[in-house]
Amino acid sequence: MKIIDEQLISGVVEKAKQSPRLRMNYNFHQSLQDKCHRFINALEPGTFIPVHHHPDKDETFVILKGKVRVTTYNDNGEILTTCVISHESGTYGVDIPKNVWHGLECQTPAVLLECKAGPFVEHEVDGILEIKNGKDIYLAGGCFWGTEHYFKQIEGVVETSVGFANGHTASPTYKEVYTDTTGYAETVHVKYNPDVVSLEFLLQMFFKAIDPTSLNKQGHDEGTRYRTGVYYTDSEDLSVIEKVFSEEQQKYQQPLAVEKLPLENFYTAEEYHQDYLDKGGTCDVDNIVGGYHPTGYCHLPESLFEFARQAKEKK
Repeated sequence: MKIIDEQLISGVVEKAKQSPRLRMNYNFHQSLQDKCHRFINALEPGTFIPVHHHPDKDETFVILKGKVRVTTYNDNGEILTTCVISHESGTYGVDIPKNVWHGLECQTPAVLLECKAGPFVEHEVDGILEIKNGKDIYLAGGCFWGTEHYFKQIEGVVETSVGFANGHTASPTYKEVYTDTTGYAETVHVKYNPDVVSLEFLLQMFFKAIDPTSLNKQGHDEGTRYRTGVYYTDSEDLSVIEKVFSEEQQKYQQPLAVEKLPLENFYTAEEYHQDYLDKGGTCDVDNIVGGYHPTGYCHLPESLFEFARQAKEKK
Protein backbone atom coordinates (compact mmCIF):
# COMPACT_ATOMS: atom_id res chain seq x y z
CA MET A 1 0.00 0.00 0.00
CA LYS A 2 1.38 3.37 -0.98
CA ILE A 3 1.08 6.29 1.39
CA ILE A 4 -0.20 9.59 0.04
CA ASP A 5 2.38 12.13 1.06
CA GLU A 6 3.92 15.23 -0.44
CA GLN A 7 6.57 13.19 -2.22
CA LEU A 8 3.94 11.07 -3.98
CA ILE A 9 1.86 14.12 -4.90
CA SER A 10 4.88 15.99 -6.24
CA GLY A 11 5.90 12.97 -8.26
CA VAL A 12 2.62 12.54 -10.08
CA VAL A 13 2.37 16.30 -10.64
CA GLU A 14 5.74 16.27 -12.41
CA LYS A 15 4.69 13.30 -14.55
CA ALA A 16 1.39 15.00 -15.43
CA LYS A 17 3.27 17.91 -17.01
CA GLN A 18 4.08 15.53 -19.84
CA SER A 19 0.37 14.83 -20.40
CA PRO A 20 -2.84 16.70 -19.51
CA ARG A 21 -4.01 13.79 -17.36
CA LEU A 22 -2.01 11.16 -15.47
CA ARG A 23 -3.94 8.31 -13.83
CA MET A 24 -2.13 5.88 -11.54
CA ASN A 25 -3.42 2.88 -9.63
CA TYR A 26 -1.99 3.34 -6.17
CA ASN A 27 -3.90 0.87 -4.00
CA PHE A 28 -6.12 -2.17 -4.24
CA HIS A 29 -7.83 -2.64 -0.91
CA GLN A 30 -10.14 -5.38 0.31
CA SER A 31 -12.30 -4.77 3.36
CA LEU A 32 -14.72 -7.46 4.59
CA GLN A 33 -16.73 -8.55 1.55
CA ASP A 34 -16.20 -5.39 -0.47
CA LYS A 35 -13.35 -4.29 -2.66
CA CYS A 36 -12.35 -0.74 -3.51
CA HIS A 37 -10.14 0.34 -6.37
CA ARG A 38 -8.30 3.60 -5.96
CA PHE A 39 -6.51 5.84 -8.39
CA ILE A 40 -4.56 9.01 -8.02
CA ASN A 41 -5.04 11.51 -10.85
CA ALA A 42 -2.85 14.49 -11.68
CA LEU A 43 -4.58 17.00 -13.91
CA GLU A 44 -3.40 20.06 -15.76
CA PRO A 45 -5.71 23.14 -16.08
CA GLY A 46 -8.21 22.86 -18.90
CA THR A 47 -8.30 19.07 -18.78
CA PHE A 48 -11.86 17.80 -19.18
CA ILE A 49 -12.84 14.23 -18.37
CA PRO A 50 -15.82 13.48 -20.67
CA VAL A 51 -19.23 12.84 -19.20
CA HIS A 52 -19.69 9.14 -18.40
CA HIS A 53 -21.16 6.85 -15.76
CA HIS A 54 -20.46 3.59 -13.99
CA PRO A 55 -23.56 1.37 -14.13
CA ASP A 56 -22.63 -0.75 -11.10
CA LYS A 57 -20.24 1.39 -9.06
CA ASP A 58 -20.51 4.22 -6.62
CA GLU A 59 -17.59 6.62 -6.94
CA THR A 60 -15.96 9.26 -4.75
CA PHE A 61 -13.55 12.04 -5.71
CA VAL A 62 -11.35 13.63 -3.05
CA ILE A 63 -9.19 16.66 -3.85
CA LEU A 64 -5.62 16.51 -2.58
CA LYS A 65 -4.35 19.61 -4.34
CA GLY A 66 -5.82 22.26 -6.66
CA LYS A 67 -9.35 22.83 -7.88
CA VAL A 68 -11.67 20.64 -9.97
CA ARG A 69 -15.29 21.25 -10.98
CA VAL A 70 -17.51 18.14 -10.88
CA THR A 71 -20.84 18.23 -12.72
CA THR A 72 -23.55 15.57 -12.81
CA TYR A 73 -26.15 15.14 -15.54
CA ASN A 74 -29.39 13.30 -16.17
CA ASP A 75 -29.91 10.96 -19.12
CA ASN A 76 -30.89 13.90 -21.34
CA GLY A 77 -27.64 15.73 -20.71
CA GLU A 78 -29.20 18.34 -18.43
CA ILE A 79 -27.16 19.48 -15.43
CA LEU A 80 -28.24 18.07 -12.08
CA THR A 81 -25.52 19.46 -9.81
CA THR A 82 -22.22 21.25 -10.14
CA CYS A 83 -19.62 21.94 -7.49
CA VAL A 84 -15.96 22.81 -7.17
CA ILE A 85 -13.89 20.63 -4.89
CA SER A 86 -10.90 22.39 -3.40
CA HIS A 87 -9.41 23.11 -0.01
CA GLU A 88 -10.23 26.77 -0.61
CA SER A 89 -13.95 26.11 -1.03
CA GLY A 90 -14.10 23.78 1.98
CA THR A 91 -15.61 21.07 -0.24
CA TYR A 92 -12.98 18.36 -0.23
CA GLY A 93 -14.88 15.60 -1.95
CA VAL A 94 -18.01 14.58 -3.78
CA ASP A 95 -19.87 11.26 -3.96
CA ILE A 96 -21.25 10.05 -7.29
CA PRO A 97 -23.94 7.34 -7.01
CA LYS A 98 -23.77 4.49 -9.49
CA ASN A 99 -25.32 5.08 -12.90
CA VAL A 100 -25.19 8.90 -12.54
CA TRP A 101 -23.55 10.69 -15.45
CA HIS A 102 -20.65 12.94 -14.42
CA GLY A 103 -17.80 14.92 -15.91
CA LEU A 104 -14.80 16.74 -14.45
CA GLU A 105 -13.06 19.95 -15.46
CA CYS A 106 -9.68 20.88 -14.00
CA GLN A 107 -9.36 24.58 -13.13
CA THR A 108 -5.90 24.70 -11.51
CA PRO A 109 -3.08 22.11 -11.36
CA ALA A 110 -4.73 19.39 -9.32
CA VAL A 111 -4.22 16.00 -7.72
CA LEU A 112 -7.40 14.00 -7.28
CA LEU A 113 -8.06 10.74 -5.44
CA GLU A 114 -10.60 8.57 -7.28
CA CYS A 115 -12.23 5.71 -5.40
CA LYS A 116 -14.72 3.22 -6.88
CA ALA A 117 -16.77 0.69 -4.97
CA GLY A 118 -16.50 -2.96 -5.89
CA PRO A 119 -13.87 -4.93 -7.79
CA PHE A 120 -12.06 -3.24 -10.65
CA VAL A 121 -12.72 -4.40 -14.19
CA GLU A 122 -10.99 -3.19 -17.32
CA HIS A 123 -14.01 -1.67 -19.08
CA GLU A 124 -16.12 -0.30 -16.28
CA VAL A 125 -17.27 2.95 -17.90
CA ASP A 126 -20.51 2.67 -19.84
CA GLY A 127 -20.40 5.10 -22.73
CA ILE A 128 -19.97 8.85 -22.95
CA LEU A 129 -22.98 11.13 -22.77
CA GLU A 130 -23.01 13.66 -25.58
CA ILE A 131 -24.14 17.02 -24.29
CA LYS A 132 -25.87 18.28 -27.39
CA ASN A 133 -26.32 21.81 -28.60
CA GLY A 134 -24.43 23.54 -25.81
CA LYS A 135 -23.09 26.99 -26.67
CA ASP A 136 -21.14 29.66 -24.81
CA ILE A 137 -21.19 33.43 -24.54
CA TYR A 138 -19.31 35.67 -22.11
CA LEU A 139 -21.15 38.73 -20.79
CA ALA A 140 -19.74 41.57 -18.71
CA GLY A 141 -22.55 43.54 -17.12
CA GLY A 142 -21.03 45.23 -14.08
CA CYS A 143 -20.77 43.37 -10.76
CA PHE A 144 -20.81 39.70 -11.67
CA TRP A 145 -22.72 38.57 -8.58
CA GLY A 146 -26.00 40.10 -9.69
CA THR A 147 -25.37 39.56 -13.39
CA GLU A 148 -24.88 35.82 -12.89
CA HIS A 149 -28.01 35.55 -10.75
CA TYR A 150 -29.97 37.36 -13.46
CA PHE A 151 -28.94 35.02 -16.27
CA LYS A 152 -29.53 31.93 -14.14
CA GLN A 153 -33.24 32.81 -14.15
CA ILE A 154 -33.57 32.63 -17.94
CA GLU A 155 -34.99 29.44 -19.39
CA GLY A 156 -32.45 27.71 -21.60
CA VAL A 157 -29.41 28.80 -19.63
CA VAL A 158 -27.91 25.53 -18.42
CA GLU A 159 -24.85 26.70 -16.48
CA THR A 160 -23.13 29.90 -15.37
CA SER A 161 -19.82 30.78 -13.78
CA VAL A 162 -18.23 34.09 -12.91
CA GLY A 163 -14.72 35.18 -13.67
CA PHE A 164 -12.48 37.71 -15.35
CA ALA A 165 -12.19 38.27 -19.11
CA ASN A 166 -9.85 39.97 -21.57
CA GLY A 167 -7.11 41.15 -19.28
CA HIS A 168 -3.34 41.08 -19.52
CA THR A 169 -2.11 39.15 -16.47
CA ALA A 170 -2.09 35.43 -15.75
CA SER A 171 -4.40 33.78 -13.20
CA PRO A 172 -5.70 37.00 -11.60
CA THR A 173 -7.31 37.01 -8.17
CA TYR A 174 -10.38 39.02 -7.26
CA LYS A 175 -8.25 41.37 -5.18
CA GLU A 176 -5.91 41.97 -8.11
CA VAL A 177 -8.75 42.65 -10.53
CA TYR A 178 -10.31 45.01 -7.98
CA THR A 179 -7.26 47.32 -8.32
CA ASP A 180 -8.19 48.04 -11.96
CA THR A 181 -4.61 47.36 -13.04
CA THR A 182 -5.07 43.96 -14.69
CA GLY A 183 -7.32 44.98 -17.57
CA TYR A 184 -9.95 42.38 -16.71
CA ALA A 185 -13.71 42.84 -16.69
CA GLU A 186 -15.98 41.00 -14.26
CA THR A 187 -17.69 38.58 -16.61
CA VAL A 188 -20.26 35.80 -16.56
CA HIS A 189 -19.67 32.69 -18.65
CA VAL A 190 -23.11 31.62 -19.85
CA LYS A 191 -23.67 28.12 -21.22
CA TYR A 192 -27.02 27.81 -22.98
CA ASN A 193 -29.07 25.42 -25.06
CA PRO A 194 -29.86 27.09 -28.42
CA ASP A 195 -32.78 24.69 -28.91
CA VAL A 196 -34.43 26.47 -25.97
CA VAL A 197 -33.10 30.02 -26.10
CA SER A 198 -31.31 31.92 -28.86
CA LEU A 199 -28.22 34.08 -28.58
CA GLU A 200 -30.26 36.98 -29.91
CA PHE A 201 -32.73 36.69 -27.04
CA LEU A 202 -29.96 36.38 -24.45
CA LEU A 203 -28.33 39.54 -25.77
CA GLN A 204 -31.63 41.38 -25.73
CA MET A 205 -32.01 40.34 -22.10
CA PHE A 206 -28.42 41.44 -21.44
CA PHE A 207 -29.19 44.97 -22.65
CA LYS A 208 -32.21 45.12 -20.34
CA ALA A 209 -29.88 44.56 -17.36
CA ILE A 210 -27.30 47.26 -18.13
CA ASP A 211 -26.98 50.95 -18.91
CA PRO A 212 -25.29 50.51 -22.31
CA THR A 213 -24.16 54.14 -22.59
CA SER A 214 -22.34 54.21 -19.26
CA LEU A 215 -18.57 53.81 -19.58
CA ASN A 216 -16.84 51.78 -16.85
CA LYS A 217 -19.78 52.24 -14.51
CA GLN A 218 -22.93 50.29 -13.65
CA GLY A 219 -25.04 51.53 -10.78
CA HIS A 220 -22.75 52.61 -7.96
CA ASP A 221 -19.88 50.41 -9.18
CA GLU A 222 -17.12 52.26 -11.02
CA GLY A 223 -13.89 51.13 -12.65
CA THR A 224 -12.71 49.38 -15.79
CA ARG A 225 -13.47 46.03 -14.13
CA TYR A 226 -17.15 47.01 -14.29
CA ARG A 227 -17.17 47.84 -18.00
CA THR A 228 -19.79 46.13 -20.12
CA GLY A 229 -19.02 43.78 -22.96
CA VAL A 230 -20.01 40.82 -25.08
CA TYR A 231 -17.14 38.40 -25.70
CA TYR A 232 -17.63 35.56 -28.17
CA THR A 233 -15.72 32.37 -28.97
CA ASP A 234 -17.55 31.45 -32.18
CA SER A 235 -17.05 33.86 -35.10
CA GLU A 236 -20.39 32.74 -36.53
CA ASP A 237 -22.07 34.45 -33.58
CA LEU A 238 -20.78 37.86 -34.67
CA SER A 239 -23.60 38.53 -37.15
CA VAL A 240 -26.19 38.02 -34.40
CA ILE A 241 -24.22 40.22 -32.03
CA GLU A 242 -23.93 42.96 -34.65
CA LYS A 243 -27.68 42.80 -35.30
CA VAL A 244 -28.61 43.21 -31.63
CA PHE A 245 -26.07 46.00 -31.12
CA SER A 246 -27.45 47.85 -34.14
CA GLU A 247 -31.02 47.56 -32.85
CA GLU A 248 -29.98 48.77 -29.40
CA GLN A 249 -28.02 51.71 -30.78
CA GLN A 250 -31.19 53.03 -32.42
CA LYS A 251 -32.65 53.57 -28.93
CA TYR A 252 -29.92 56.06 -27.90
CA GLN A 253 -28.45 59.26 -29.26
CA GLN A 254 -25.04 58.69 -27.66
CA PRO A 255 -22.88 55.75 -28.78
CA LEU A 256 -23.03 52.47 -26.92
CA ALA A 257 -20.19 51.95 -24.45
CA VAL A 258 -20.41 48.14 -24.64
CA GLU A 259 -17.41 46.18 -25.87
CA LYS A 260 -17.98 43.67 -28.67
CA LEU A 261 -14.88 41.51 -28.97
CA PRO A 262 -13.60 37.97 -29.33
CA LEU A 263 -12.80 36.35 -26.00
CA GLU A 264 -9.05 36.58 -25.45
CA ASN A 265 -8.92 34.88 -22.07
CA PHE A 266 -11.15 34.00 -19.15
CA TYR A 267 -10.18 32.97 -15.64
CA THR A 268 -12.76 31.57 -13.26
CA ALA A 269 -13.09 33.59 -10.05
CA GLU A 270 -12.56 32.10 -6.61
CA GLU A 271 -15.17 29.59 -5.48
CA TYR A 272 -16.89 31.89 -2.97
CA HIS A 273 -17.87 34.16 -5.89
CA GLN A 274 -19.66 31.34 -7.75
CA ASP A 275 -23.45 31.41 -7.26
CA TYR A 276 -22.71 34.06 -4.64
CA LEU A 277 -26.25 35.27 -4.09
CA ASP A 278 -27.63 31.72 -3.98
CA LYS A 279 -25.25 31.03 -1.12
CA GLY A 280 -26.70 33.90 0.90
CA GLY A 281 -24.02 36.39 -0.08
CA THR A 282 -25.09 40.01 -0.04
CA CYS A 283 -24.19 43.13 -1.94
CA ASP A 284 -23.53 46.56 -0.54
CA VAL A 285 -21.91 49.48 -2.32
CA ASP A 286 -19.70 50.20 0.68
CA ASN A 287 -19.00 46.70 1.93
CA ILE A 288 -18.74 43.64 -0.29
CA VAL A 289 -19.75 41.40 2.60
CA GLY A 290 -22.25 43.82 4.08
CA GLY A 291 -26.04 44.01 3.99
CA TYR A 292 -28.35 43.86 1.02
CA HIS A 293 -28.35 46.81 -1.28
CA PRO A 294 -31.64 48.63 -0.55
CA THR A 295 -32.84 48.33 -4.17
CA GLY A 296 -31.77 44.77 -4.83
CA TYR A 297 -28.57 42.90 -5.59
CA CYS A 298 -25.55 44.96 -6.61
CA HIS A 299 -26.76 47.26 -9.39
CA LEU A 300 -29.81 45.13 -10.30
CA PRO A 301 -33.26 45.48 -8.71
CA GLU A 302 -34.97 42.33 -7.45
CA SER A 303 -37.82 42.93 -9.88
CA LEU A 304 -35.42 42.29 -12.77
CA PHE A 305 -34.83 38.71 -11.60
CA GLU A 306 -38.56 38.03 -11.62
CA PHE A 307 -38.74 39.56 -15.09
CA ALA A 308 -36.00 37.15 -16.25
CA ARG A 309 -37.86 34.16 -14.79
CA GLN A 310 -41.01 35.12 -16.66
CA ALA A 311 -39.41 36.18 -19.94
CA LYS A 312 -40.18 33.94 -22.89
CA GLU A 313 -38.71 34.13 -26.34
CA LYS A 314 -41.23 34.51 -29.13
CA LYS A 315 -40.68 31.72 -31.62
